[in-house]
Amino acid sequence: MRFLHGLTLTGVATLCLCCADSKPASIAFTAPPPIIVSGKIIRLEASVANKKGEPIGGQTVTCSAAPADVVEVVSGGGLRCLKTGDATVTLAGGGLSTPVAVKCRIPTEVEVPQELQLVLGSAPAPLHARVLGEGGRELKDVPVQLSSSDASIVAVVGDKMKPVALGRARLRAAVEEIAGVTAVEVDERIVSEPLRLADGARRSFKLQPGDYLVNVDVQADFKAPQGVTVTWEGAACEGQPERQSHRVRCRVNEAATVTVANPKQFGLGAGMTGSVAIYRVPSQ
Repeated sequence: MRFLHGLTLTGVATLCLCCADSKPASIAFTAPPPIIVSGKIIRLEASVANKKGEPIGGQTVTCSAAPADVVEVVSGGGLRCLKTGDATVTLAGGGLSTPVAVKCRIPTEVEVPQELQLVLGSAPAPLHARVLGEGGRELKDVPVQLSSSDASIVAVVGDKMKPVALGRARLRAAVEEIAGVTAVEVDERIVSEPLRLADGARRSFKLQPGDYLVNVDVQADFKAPQGVTVTWEGAACEGQPERQSHRVRCRVNEAATVTVANPKQFGLGAGMTGSVAIYRVPSQ
């Protein structure tokens, strides 16, 4: 009984092998990355398959590529990008052929801002990194990987940067080994308001001990070579002469006052309209 049962199993197995579908229906392959960003060899495994997607033994797949100056086929079943461009790799076997679209994007530089200011409490912001290829051409469809040197200061959230705490960090934007680095400073906004100073008027702000950045931007009410001054009381910081734009850093060791003034022009001076922002910043 057991012997006959064994014969029956063998007969079924032989029957299945004889009935296996060996008619080519498609070429199955491992798709290359949506965008190839280096000249490294990308393996491309392919086989002739039946309608069930099962590989058919004894069938070979050949591979060709065009344009030849964009991508090349290498021995061992792979392809390699030679320069930036779009190409087609054609797989052929079992009387079938399948085109495979290939996007080659070879970066030479990742361009990022040299430095950035982020403000505590603000929403995550994009870095606006630009991936450049040969000749400085921007490769807009190439994704960039962001990383922070100190996630406790600046965290990476998806493709954006989020201020976490007062301090400084470096943000790296990379496409494989090609990268750009931005110095990021996270500040705390203390004052941010519009500024309107008539001729001879001033506006003062009291500050507690700490390091500060004062930004002032104004325009004269009429065309005049005038601006505003920035002076300090209670802090050993240099006063700033009259101009329409100021970016001043100061360390305050004790409670102090910073004053923005529109110097009096005997009632003939222009009024100044603009804005003032004061930030607590990391110590130097």
